[in-house]
Amino acid sequence: MDPTDLAIFTQLVATDPFRSDEALGRAAGITGKAARRRRRRMEARGVLSDYGLHPAAEVLGRHAVAWRYVGKDWSELPVAELAQVEDLAYVMSFRPAFHRVVRFTTDPEPPPEARLARLLGRPLGGPLGERQPTCSMRSEDLSAVDWKVLEAVVGTPRATYATKARQANVSARTFRQHQVKLEAAHALQCAMILNLEREAGLATYGIWLRVDDAFDERSVELPRLWDRPHWTQHPRGVFLLGSAENYFEARQLELRLRALPGVVEADPLIPAGGFFARGRMLAWIRDQREGRGRPPRPPLRRG
Repeated sequence: MDPTDLAIFTQLVATDPFRSDEALGRAAGITGKAARRRRRRMEARGVLSDYGLHPAAEVLGRHAVAWRYVGKDWSELPVAELAQVEDLAYVMSFRPAFHRVVRFTTDPEPPPEARLARLLGRPLGGPLGERQPTCSMRSEDLSAVDWKVLEAVVGTPRATYATKARQANVSARTFRQHQVKLEAAHALQCAMILNLEREAGLATYGIWLRVDDAFDERSVELPRLWDRPHWTQHPRGVFLLGSAENYFEARQLELRLRALPGVVEADPLIPAGGFFARGRMLAWIRDQREGRGRPPRPPLRRG
């Protein structure tokens, strides 16, 4: 992976996983055809393992709840057994033995899932609210076309608009309009499954820092950042993606960032593998689309 690959990678991960190869090429200073070759090479080697595009949990009539586990090595992720956990949406595993699990539950305050502790290691604290933009749509707000668009996007995330439109049986223009509407409402979200250790010799780090008023923004002006720091306001924090000479140096940078004054919370960003329950997502979409996943409407009161 060279600086051009990093530019493409950063656009997909930090900016827009839907971005066309032509747009990726412009951002990286190469042609769209060259960008497509590089993107496909990263996909083939497992660097971009999966485009985990999914509806917001609210759209599915569910609640996104996250847990953290530590103990089991990420290289031995028990995918087949994880797939048996009925409400598991995705898992992201980080070096050396840290796992972030997101469940889409019907209970807003679900109990812990005993199987996950057995499969992934010791849980760190209780459940966390999933840090995603607030979705302004619910199941009943989506039209029949919206559901078909969601199904096509989740099933074939990097296919062309024309291909996905054929799957949804609508025109490409209609498909794009509905996808843009869903994105604007944060009804369509992404959990990219990445593994940069598939690229020999590239030492990477990525971290999200939640900070308070004591934090000095100048402290994140680091060398070899892949992209400018991305700041959030609610909660206040910053996303950082960069590289180092080796993994020891990358780890030291992460530890230094975690220890900065004003850092309230720090989460890793660069997974070393993971699992996305695409088939389950598609089944949930079909249930909602056909009315099976929605609570019954109350009867009309007469008189």
